[in-house]
Amino acid sequence: MASTREYLLVWDSTMANPNGDMLNDNKPRHDEITGQLEVSDVRIKRFVRDEWQSMGHNVLVRTKKDNDGKVMSCTSLIKEVMDKAKIKEAELPNHLLKEYIDVRLFGAVITKPKYDITGPLQVMWSKSVNPAEIKFMQGNSAYAGGEGKSQSTIWSKYISPYALFKTYAVYNDNTAKRQSIEVSEKDLDEFSKALINGLINYRSTSKNQMPRLLAEVVYKEHRIDGELNYIDINYDSNVEELRDISQATLDLRKLCTYYENKKESIETIRIYKHGSVKVENLSEDFKIIEF
Repeated sequence: MASTREYLLVWDSTMANPNGDMLNDNKPRHDEITGQLEVSDVRIKRFVRDEWQSMGHNVLVRTKKDNDGKVMSCTSLIKEVMDKAKIKEAELPNHLLKEYIDVRLFGAVITKPKYDITGPLQVMWSKSVNPAEIKFMQGNSAYAGGEGKSQSTIWSKYISPYALFKTYAVYNDNTAKRQSIEVSEKDLDEFSKALINGLINYRSTSKNQMPRLLAEVVYKEHRIDGELNYIDINYDSNVEELRDISQATLDLRKLCTYYENKKESIETIRIYKHGSVKVENLSEDFKIIEF
């Protein structure tokens, strides 16, 4: 069984919509009081699941269409899984946990047959560390809006010039043990890889994000800090003028202090670092992995 660990990912989004709100004209989700952008756990896990699929892992929660081109419901998808594996309802929970990495880590809510799994790896909502501007953009597409039309279609969308985020996640071994979920160290290694590469590999004009630093704290015993918010962002200019990662420095002094105070219960701290980011107070006791 893998040991408890916590993650803090620092990443940014440039000239993009990190997480559109479909109930608000697909504007970037934001806090109206502070001006900070918000990103749901679902959006982050979608990056991870897409990357897992490209790595060859079985992923249960995905968009899949039937032979008629319609998106399959949860019930239809589960029926297909059971038919393909030739298993009965009573065998479904163990099959899902064994064969699907996203169920093993993130959990799942199955409607029929009714079965709920609380994921031992939870990803929290993210907020940008800077108040981010939201812009409304319009332009002309290359094609006309229909046959016989003389003008091209006008497109419109909302974007934010720049936002720098922190995302917290935690793997709780007690949650896994209570449900007899066998989570391996390899499973969690695959999560770290997919968390980083998922953001890198799934970039587009609407999703233009880059991971900058991932801190992974692996514990010797069951221990959870609860937020791991020990990375400060120092700005080279006014925070409102932040437009690129080169204008910021990540300060790990608080993480070093946390390690010194809790080292008897910490196995290791891994720092996955992008080459473009400036970091200060990086302890020699940490394992550094460049990406």
